[in-house]
Amino acid sequence: MSEMGQAPHIRERCGYVALVGRPNVGKSTLINALAGRTIAKTGNEPAVTKRQQTIDLQNGIILRDTPGMLWPNLENPNTGYRLATTGAIKDTALKHDDIASFAGEFLLQDYPGNLKQRYQLETLPETDYELLQLIGKKRGCLRAGGHIDIDKVAKILLTEIRDGMLGRLTLETPEIMQQELIKLAVIREQKAAKKALRKNKRILPHAR
Repeated sequence: MSEMGQAPHIRERCGYVALVGRPNVGKSTLINALAGRTIAKTGNEPAVTKRQQTIDLQNGIILRDTPGMLWPNLENPNTGYRLATTGAIKDTALKHDDIASFAGEFLLQDYPGNLKQRYQLETLPETDYELLQLIGKKRGCLRAGGHIDIDKVAKILLTEIRDGMLGRLTLETPEIMQQELIKLAVIREQKAAKKALRKNKRILPHAR
């Protein structure tokens, strides 16, 4: 204690908080909201944050904004397509029409009402390809000879999904994952069997 009977000054400690997650899920946007001002760079595409950023909120908390991270290997191909649909995986990694076909098939099954409302459709086609053709006609995505520019349509559909123009969507539910995990277990068993077979073929010649 000092002569005045007061405790010596104790330096206030800061708490460090790191925001970690998939690309393009809003980590930097959350930091800007917490800070009350635009500090972290944001954008409607993945990998806007290139390196770690440190933001002092001036209230004893220091935030660390980190670049998005993904699994090194996606066993379930549908997981990759979902991430690409949201923009978490860059469009350069997959073809636009492949991603849009996945998204279109999903929307036809799970969100038909959203499609009808957004694109003013009375009835919906049965396939994702027909859906892209229909949206292309509605939006005037025509090439020479009256053919639909599928790549242009795909970009429109993906942009409008990401911008929330088709409403609030859930691309992954517990029921969907349960079904896909069952299929994934079969795929893993098949891979394990093939690996064991290759291993046995390498061992057998030496055992003679």
